[in-house]
Parts: sequence; structure tokens; C-alpha cells
Amino acid sequence: MRKTPKEIINAVQQAGVIGAGGGGFPTHIKLDAQVDIVIANGSECEPLLNSDKTLLREQPDMIIEGIKYAMAATGAKTGIIAVKAHYKDVVAAVQEVLPEEGNIKLHLLENYYPAGDEFLTVYDVTGRVIPEGGLPLHVGVLVSNVVSLAQIANAINGKPVTERPITIAGSVNRPQVVTVPIGTTYNDLIKLAGGTKNPSDVLIDGGPMMGEIVKDPSQGLAKTTSGVIALPEDHFIIQMSNITISQMVKKSKAACCQCFRCSDLCPRNLIGHALYPHMTMRTIDYNQSDPTDHITSAFLCSQCGVCELVACDFMLLSPRKVYAEYKKLLVAKGIKNPHQRSDIHVIPELEYRKVSIPTVIKKLGISEYVKDTPSTGYQIIDRVRIPLSRHTGAPAMPKVVPGEKVKVGDVIASSPLDKLGAIYHASIGGKVVEVSEEWIEIEG
Repeated sequence: MRKTPKEIINAVQQAGVIGAGGGGFPTHIKLDAQVDIVIANGSECEPLLNSDKTLLREQPDMIIEGIKYAMAATGAKTGIIAVKAHYKDVVAAVQEVLPEEGNIKLHLLENYYPAGDEFLTVYDVTGRVIPEGGLPLHVGVLVSNVVSLAQIANAINGKPVTERPITIAGSVNRPQVVTVPIGTTYNDLIKLAGGTKNPSDVLIDGGPMMGEIVKDPSQGLAKTTSGVIALPEDHFIIQMSNITISQMVKKSKAACCQCFRCSDLCPRNLIGHALYPHMTMRTIDYNQSDPTDHITSAFLCSQCGVCELVACDFMLLSPRKVYAEYKKLLVAKGIKNPHQRSDIHVIPELEYRKVSIPTVIKKLGISEYVKDTPSTGYQIIDRVRIPLSRHTGAPAMPKVVPGEKVKVGDVIASSPLDKLGAIYHASIGGKVVEVSEEWIEIEG
């Protein structure tokens, strides 16, 4: 039965679909627009992660179905699945299910980081450049992670977001890709992988480039969790994550030699945005405090980590941390992004400055963790802690109380309907044992 755009958008909202690639932006808001092209982002450019690739290989028809609904909602005439060319098995699986009409196509990406950044994906696929401070919508494109697209297909069929595929990798005994209920604790996930190799290993939610250290492994995975990686506590990535902003400022004043390498390799700079990390580092080295262009350019930073983990691997400085701090301070002062240029021209050196994934792996020191991650399918979990605020927008407010019994798919929390937010559902059946502003715990 054909669905109207309004029916599709409403079903996606009620199913609680958000950006599964890490951003967490409510998908029903993205679908409420008119575009020419829908891009399924299957690049999964972070090293060690294989969740998206596994889904594309095992259920390519679900992604195709999700693209069709996204096209119907937005009026797009073309759908494009962006996948890295060297994922031969994934490419073959997708090619088998491409519609004969030819309105959904496959685009093969190079193996570089961050090919999955939507600004770069849009340029790679369409040749269009998103303006500073802009969105794919501004150039007639909608970009959606492949997991989100599969969840759109499920939403139309009445299934809310209660589970997702997750890669368990790094310093674990059995690396794998599993599908688990939303809210599965990090501890339980690591148990599925046979535990970490060292008791002191640190967990990262996400990939090694953009992931965040898990401070409390008893908490639950979010809808945006694509992977969990374990690394030794003295690993380069963990050490860089633990450096405070005050330590970084002192270090920069002593060590930054203004070599320009962070700017030379910055992906947003390469597509023409006025982002110059070396100049921003200069602002702290010389104690500049007025919001100059090189300070407010923090609004343009994607936090991809190239400047910190690849470009400045010798001095070990972090323009990324400086940008994050500047942005926080600017927002606190009520200052909005002044960078809105649309006359953007890609720098000719872009093709020669892309950082290959093998180079990233070598720079990060994670070669020993590049291993096969077999798909082990859905795993039954008997206790979950479903986080309520790990999405863009207002936190979800609980709709259940301790002691209440719930079934899989029951609505347990929702953001105010007049605000940007998301709806959450019980990911397992059982009894609600704890309700807080941060999470809802259910025991099966």
C-alpha cells in the first residue's frame, strides 16, 4: 500500500528513528523536506567498525526499501547508495537488489577518512558543495546512514527502533558484529565478546577517531552506538582523549611550530570552508580572546580528529579540543555561527591530501586489532538501561514508573511533541526497575 509523505514522516517519528551514524538527529525532521537526491551513507569510514557493512551485506533489500520511502517522503527522483569500492562482498550484495528502474544506483567511494562525513559524501557523490554552516538540504540532498534507512523500512511496517547492529572490536577476545537491544550495557556487550584482554582496558563508544571514552560501563548503549572498542589504558588514542583543555593550551604554547599540517589535511578546509586549525592554535598561543574569524570558525569544525590524531602525531596537539572548547564558550555567550559563505570552491589539492585508511590505522597504532568480525546475529539480553538524551534535541521524558510491566515496542519515554526530540520504546519485555532523568532500566 502506497504511503503519503505525511504518513511516512509520522510513522518514522512514532518509531523513534534518529541518525544511527552518530549524530542522532531525528530522522522525521530530515524527511520533512524537498530534495533531488537521497544518499544512503554506507561508507563506514572509521577503522575497525563493520556494523553498516554487515547490514548492507546481509539485508541490502531493507536499505533499498528505506531509500524508497525516503524518496517518497522528500520527492527525490534519485537514490544513491555510497559504499567503498574495496568492500567487494558488500558491493556484490547491493548490486543484486538494485531496482531495474534505475532510479536507485550504487556509487563507489575511495578508501579514505572521513569519506562518511556528509559534506564529503555529498561532494563525492554529486559534485555539490554544502555551504558553510549549511546542511545537505541546502544543495538538494538528504543523507541518511544505512542503519537509519533500514529502521525507516521497519517503521513503515510497524516496528519501532528497539535494536541495532554493533561492532565489538579492539582488545577483546572475540571481535564480532552483534545485534542487541537498545540499552544493552557496555559490560554485557563486552561479555558477549569474551571479555577484554586486559582488566584495565578502556572502552570507546564509536570508532577510534571520533568515539568517546565510556566513563561508566554499567550504562546502556544508545541508538547512535555503532561500535564499542576496547583499548589498553596507555594507548595513544586513550592518552590523547584524556588530555584536558588546560593541558592542551599549555602544551600548544610550548610546542606548536605553526607547520600548517593540520590545516593542510583538514577535510573541511579542503572542500573550501574557512577553517584553518593552525591559525586557531595561534589564537591561544598569543592569548587572543576577541571572537575573531579563527575563533568563531569553531562552528565549522566537524570534530573528525584528522588534525589531532593524524596531522599532529609528532607534537601531539589537538586543534579539535580547542575548537570544541571555543564552540562551547561561544554558545554560552549567545554568539551564533557567523560563517555562512555559499560561494565555496574546493581546493585543488583535495585529491592529493585525502588520508587513506591504511595510513590512519598506522598512525593510530591499531594494526593488531584489524581482524575479521563475524556476524553473530541477534543476542538475547535480560537487562537494559535505555538512555533518554543521546539524540539531538530535548531529552525524552519517562512515560513509565518502577514496577510497571512492558512489552517490546511499548513507548516508555518521549520528548515534548512541540520540541526537537525522539520517542523511546522498550527494547525487551519485562519489568521497569528504575526510572531516572538519564535512563530507564528494564529487567526481562
